[in-house]
Formats: sequence, structure tokens, C-alpha cells
Amino acid sequence: MTVWTAFLEHAERQPEHPAIRSDAGVVAYGELRARADDLGSWLEPFRGGLVALDTGDPALGALAYLAAARSGCALTPLNQDSPPLHRAVLLADARPAAVLRPGKTMPLDVVREPGVPRAGLEEVAYLLYTSGSTGGPKGVLVSHRALADRLTGLAAVPGLRAGQAMLAMTALSFDISIAELLLPLTVGGTVVAAPEEARLDPEIFAAAVRRHSPDVVQATPSFWRLAVAAGWPGAPGADLWCGGEELTTTLAAHLLTRGRRLWNVYGPTEATIWASAHEVSSADDVALGAALPGSGRCLSPEGEILLYGHGLALGYLDRPDLTADRFRPRETPDGTRLCYHTGDRGRLRGDGRIEFLGRDDDQVKLRGHRIELGEIERTLETHESVSEAVVVVSARDDPARTHLTAFVVGEGVDVRSLRRWLAERLPAAMRPARIEPVAALPRTTAGKVDRRALR
Repeated sequence: MTVWTAFLEHAERQPEHPAIRSDAGVVAYGELRARADDLGSWLEPFRGGLVALDTGDPALGALAYLAAARSGCALTPLNQDSPPLHRAVLLADARPAAVLRPGKTMPLDVVREPGVPRAGLEEVAYLLYTSGSTGGPKGVLVSHRALADRLTGLAAVPGLRAGQAMLAMTALSFDISIAELLLPLTVGGTVVAAPEEARLDPEIFAAAVRRHSPDVVQATPSFWRLAVAAGWPGAPGADLWCGGEELTTTLAAHLLTRGRRLWNVYGPTEATIWASAHEVSSADDVALGAALPGSGRCLSPEGEILLYGHGLALGYLDRPDLTADRFRPRETPDGTRLCYHTGDRGRLRGDGRIEFLGRDDDQVKLRGHRIELGEIERTLETHESVSEAVVVVSARDDPARTHLTAFVVGEGVDVRSLRRWLAERLPAAMRPARIEPVAALPRTTAGKVDRRALR
């Protein structure tokens, strides 16, 4: 089962039903099928390989995923905020056979890439890059089976039925966008493609919700805070999904009055979009909830959250060592299972639910983006004037003010020029809001950098 076969069933049954709705108009299932067939025929020579998607348009994103699945290609969406040097690193690592870009005669043009393309990716639905602790991003490979399993689970919990609509406004390089693009199309629903500006402008977001009345709206806590602060009145007929960062009791109180139901969803990229969901009944009832249908989750004896089931990714591109380290067999309530070690800490509550306690490493979630502080530090240390760098999260207790601060040691560090240099190498979400030159970094008695002293 792939997203193409699931979509095809609905396209044959209801060709006139709206598949994608936006301010530009409506694309019916039959028309979207024809477009995906056309694009898929251009992609057939790359079967078993990888194609990159270079656009931020959700309607084109849905088309690209369908065409890639139809032609047996894996898809990797490119971050539209990545500077040229960072993008070049990703393309060199991914080695796509072609790049899809908005075209003049076709919705998406197929542009062949030079070099030796990848092969043997017949099982892979998509490749998404996450920040890496060793100084470079790492690619997560998700199979068709994992994607189909996860979409089936999400259709049941939190739930989306045939005829319902889901707002699509998340950046395509962020894996939760895949739920927005593909869940509606695999259940016989409608994708509401919001303007790209909606993810940054709460007024544009509010106008899109008001105009199209989606049944499900998904966003990170950072965006929900932005919308609430801007006076968004809510969408009484919509379910609100909140994930990608910790949902606080304060934010939960605001959102409970602005939607039909509020869901706290949780899951890393390696677990394919979301792994668990909990319906929040009151502001003090925030937990991770049960695993989605077809999946499982538990705590290790050390308190680490472990995930298992068919929804797990295949591992990391060209990183068998890292794959073996993060995906390991463990004893679970369902027996010995291959588990993904999330690096997240949790605590079992008296009611059997898991309470999220944070990370046990240098990875952070900031405004929905998963960031390895080590990747930023290694990048800073490649600058000629920087000999050592440490990046910390500042103002953790105030989500509206939370930001990254970089402390750098070096001779003659010019903060302004260092910012310009970083802007060529890291996406905006990974650039520290503050850069502080220091003579030396504080150390613990063991000789390690004392990060707590820098916060």
C-alpha cells in the first residue's frame, strides 16, 4: 500500500470531489490524478531513485508526493529557508537524480541533476533531513509501509474522515506537513492549501481559516502562541492539533476555548510524523497520550521514551552506525521489539499516561524545529576567528522569549560579520539570536563546559 494507491481509490470513486482547495480555486480528485499521472510519467526513468522538491507551495507538495509514489521514487523536500551553502551540503549528501521546481508549462518541471544518482530506494517514500549533533544534518528514510501505517493511525486518532478538510500551511521540509498534505487525500477529504505567508502572519492564517473552515488545523505551540497573541478568535468547528514542542498548561487553556477539541500530538521524524495523541480535556490534563493505532510506546528503565511498531523509519541515509545506535531491540510490554530511542525523558503518571520531561542530550525543539546544538557549534568553529563555541537555549521558562545564544571564544571576533557568515551556512531557525564573544568558557570540576553557567 502506498499513498498513491490509497488516493487512486478515492479518485476513481469521486473524481469531482474537491481534493485541494485554496484561494486560487479548487482542484478535483480527477484533475489531481491526471496531473500526478503526467508528472509521474516524467519521473519513471528515476524509479528507485530520489527526487528533490524545491517549492514551498502545499498544493505542489501534494502533487509531488503523489507523483513520486506513483513512479516509485523517493521524495526529499528542500528547506526554502536554507542558504545556498547549506542547501549545497544537503544536495551533495542526498544525490537526487532530479529536482522538481515550479514550471511555466507544467505545475512542476523536472530538472536533471548532475552526478551519480542514488538507487535502491524502492521501499522509501521520502527522505527528510534533521539537524545532526556531529556537525552535519542527517537524512531520515521513511518507507511506504511506515507512511501508510501512520496515516491509517492518524485517520483514526485524532481522526479525519471522508469529506472533511485539513489546513496545510506547514513548511514542506518539516515532517508534520506530510499529514496535512496526504492524510486528507488518503481518506477522501480535502487539503486546504493556505498561502505560504500564513505560517508567519497570524492575520493571513486567520483569514484562511475563516474563508475555508477546515475541520482540522495543526500547528506548533510557537505558532499557536503567535495566533493567540494576535487575537485569533478561534475556529469552533475545528479540531486543533498541537505538537512539535511541549504544550504548556497556559497555552492549553487558551486553545481549549478556541476549537472543538484540542489534541496534544507527539513524535520525532524517525517515528513518521506523529507517534501518539492525547485529547486534552482541561488545562491541567496535558500528557503524551496513547500510541497511535499500529504503534507502541513505553519508558525504558532509565526513563527514556521508546517508540516501536510499523510506523518507524528505516534509519539514516548512509549512517549504519547511527541507525544501529538509535534503532535497537528492547523489551517492551509487547515483547522484544525494535525500538527507536527518542532521547526524550518521560515519567509514568498514576493514570498510566506519560508526562514529557524534556531531552537528555543537546537536542532542542525551538518554534517547532528540531535542532542539534552541536551542529551550530561545529559550524561556528569552522570560522577562522572562532576557536571554541557553545550554544545554549536562553529564557527556557518563557516560550515567547526562548532563543538561542552562542558564546564564542576567539581572537578579534566581529559579531556582525559572523552573523553574515552564518546566514550563508545555516537556516534561519538555527541561527543564534545572540552571539556573545567571551575570553573563555566556564568549566566544571571535571573539565567539561559548564552549560548551566551560561544560561
